[in-house]
Amino acid sequence: MNAILHGANSCTPKQQAGQLIVELGKTISNPQRQTLANLYIAVDTANSLVNELEQAHQIIRQCMHEMTDEQILEVAKLNQNNNLSSLWAFRTHQRHKLIERAQRVLGIRSI
Repeated sequence: MNAILHGANSCTPKQQAGQLIVELGKTISNPQRQTLANLYIAVDTANSLVNELEQAHQIIRQCMHEMTDEQILEVAKLNQNNNLSSLWAFRTHQRHKLIERAQRVLGIRSI
């Protein structure tokens, strides 16, 4: 398998999964092929989710920048009443770290 993935370090996980599907497709069982296809779909979906999360992160930061302290407090209260995180305004660092980690794992760059 190392020979098959020679040069894989320069490929994204999505490209590697696609390469495995093509190169191993005829030598593995149907359930194994389906597993590879599911992994490819999962990586593709993860790419889309990271892009959406990154855009949401930027929108939240822009909104917070325009909000007064009273408005931020009111949103926190509404979130708490709806069983959402009342500390969303303070999760910027955690959200940013999650985005960075996902980008690193998926081999994608930020927008």
